Amino acid sequence: MVFLEVPNTTMVISLKKKNGQKTDKQPNNPHDRFAKKTLGNPLYAADFLKHYADPVIAQYVDLDQLVVAPTHYLTDELKEVILDAAFTAHLRDKKSGSEVLMFLEHKSKPSRFVPLQVGTHCFMSLYFGWTSTKYSERHQPAVPLMFLLYHGNKHIDEELFFQDIFPKIPEKLRPYVPQFRVFVINMKQFQYGNLPGKPETQAIVESFKRATDGTFGNRLCGILERVRDANLSKQQTLDLTANITQYCTWTNSLTSEEVVQFIKKVFNRTEGIKMATTIKKGIIQEGIEIGEARGKAIGKAIGELEARVNDILVILRKKFTRVPPSIVKSLTQRTDAVALTSLLILAATCSSLDEFIAEL
Repeated sequence: MVFLEVPNTTMVISLKKKNGQKTDKQPNNPHDRFAKKTLGNPLYAADFLKHYADPVIAQYVDLDQLVVAPTHYLTDELKEVILDAAFTAHLRDKKSGSEVLMFLEHKSKPSRFVPLQVGTHCFMSLYFGWTSTKYSERHQPAVPLMFLLYHGNKHIDEELFFQDIFPKIPEKLRPYVPQFRVFVINMKQFQYGNLPGKPETQAIVESFKRATDGTFGNRLCGILERVRDANLSKQQTLDLTANITQYCTWTNSLTSEEVVQFIKKVFNRTEGIKMATTIKKGIIQEGIEIGEARGKAIGKAIGELEARVNDILVILRKKFTRVPPSIVKSLTQRTDAVALTSLLILAATCSSLDEFIAEL
């Protein structure tokens, strides 16, 4: 167990499961959920990396032997560094015996902080891998490879470097600042009619692209036909169809009944009806899970705002005895946590209610 010191708090970082439960959590964002459920599967990730990443990756890394690695090392306080997928593999050169750690994160909007997010997870993994060998100097750390899967409409640089987070680094200081690269796989550069890879990989990539450009619902049948024609087991076909249709439902506002009709249209009658029934239940259940998660998040945020307003009122009443109803009303209508924090500081430092009201 390692303790990471952060201003005003101490966060615990551990590879162990908490209370016997899995630390990996399903994200609430539909894009994140789809990425984790599809490209988090070695079956699909391997073919995706072969055909969409730089060819040098497949040349040197044995992508046919991917093993799932943890994607959640940290506590909820640092949940933003949870990745969509992580795998271990080996170099094709058997003599080297080198292990490879591969980290995949997807984004639908560009962010210059991606190297920080992916890099944090990467180096935490390398650190724990090293400490698990009891700090053996003979231990050879895994080779880290970091990928960003991008399917947004806005421009993104073809290469993301850690030093780009700090644009104002003096040139003479730059050699002392750590540097590494995140490989960008921009799905936008691939055309619908010429998507590489197996049919199931094409279906996944097209789903990402359609969800971004707003044509998912109109083209769902064509995507499901790719899944139907793929060389997958019945269970794999069912799971991938469920993931794609759930993703389509949440990004294009299709009803579960509309999805059922698409499934019945693509697959033969008996198989389609059975699949549609199962998937419809899954869509409803997924909706419940996402709704509950969003409700909890909203409830937590409201609770924090109410607590901040209460702190302000406690200070004002202690200093000035009576607080006019107009101030109470104005404070309870505030939804900006940053503004309420400023008002909390003002309440503690102001010398009169008039001074507080002037800023309010």
